[in-house]
Amino acid sequence: MIITCASYYGTGSSAITDLVMEYDNVYGVGDYEIRIFQDIDGVRDLEYYLIENYNRHNSGHALKRFKRLVDFSSGIGFIKKYEKFFGGKFKQLSYDYIEKLTDYKFKGYWHEDLRDKGNFFYFRKRLLNKIITTLKRSNRDYHINELPKEITLGVNLTEEEFIKYTKEYSHNLISCLNKENVSNIVVDQLVPPNHIDKYVRYFDDLKVIVVERDPRDIYLLEKEMWKGTVVPHDVETFCKWWRATRAHRHYENLNTDYSILVQFEDLIYHYDETVKQVEKFLGLNKDNHSASKKLLEPNKSMKNTKLYELDKYKKYSKDIAFIEHNLEEYLFRNY
Repeated sequence: MIITCASYYGTGSSAITDLVMEYDNVYGVGDYEIRIFQDIDGVRDLEYYLIENYNRHNSGHALKRFKRLVDFSSGIGFIKKYEKFFGGKFKQLSYDYIEKLTDYKFKGYWHEDLRDKGNFFYFRKRLLNKIITTLKRSNRDYHINELPKEITLGVNLTEEEFIKYTKEYSHNLISCLNKENVSNIVVDQLVPPNHIDKYVRYFDDLKVIVVERDPRDIYLLEKEMWKGTVVPHDVETFCKWWRATRAHRHYENLNTDYSILVQFEDLIYHYDETVKQVEKFLGLNKDNHSASKKLLEPNKSMKNTKLYELDKYKKYSKDIAFIEHNLEEYLFRNY
């Protein structure tokens, strides 16, 4: 079984990762995120361009974009990124996957291949064509072969074939990660918290735990500690961002055979009940929980909850009141 955590940024998915890694029959690769299936130009985008919206140009080009994502995610030089987790096999397994999805190849290109080279390259080559056309006083644009070595990739796949090859790909990747060859492995952020039904088809046996957290604490942590670039820092935009990222829950049920929604605060304040819930969902035996509270320490994690009650954050009282009014249904009150 493959276990993965999905979150909305900062909601505490690492707490679930820590919890399940306390079980004897679960192997974990830590909280490093493996996002090749969900990121832009990743596997999910491949399915869109190759299957859902096939196009004679876009589909083959999508494979090239996926390859660039693979190259970036692999790392370079002393910055290994994915390769250090996959034993140096990530890029090769991904290239093999691309080959299976490719039906034919030929020397050729189109304007997106030119555009990928950058605006300067594109306009320089086009300008050269225009100059030569003018000098020849021709009514037809002169055409030079700007990319003589470029290869076009052709695609001709059914949905069933795409799912088959993708499952083989995910199986090979997970096998590389599972260095101890145990029956269960936890990998962080394999899928997003929305449209999970689309992603579970890519894996042999995937269980997804989506983690949520009180928006007041997320807002304060971002303002005072994380100070990142992912979450808006003004309260009105923060509330709009929060609602937009959770809008899918109005039409998607996260509590299914393959997914479950867990509140971060429940792991802290209702530890025993929540652990039982997670064990039931994953089919884990409590007798295998030999390292209980060694990685997930509720008393320690408690210090990162109810921050809005601390005196040092009173300066944000108006912002907190605004969040409480606009995101009332997302507040955690069951302390």
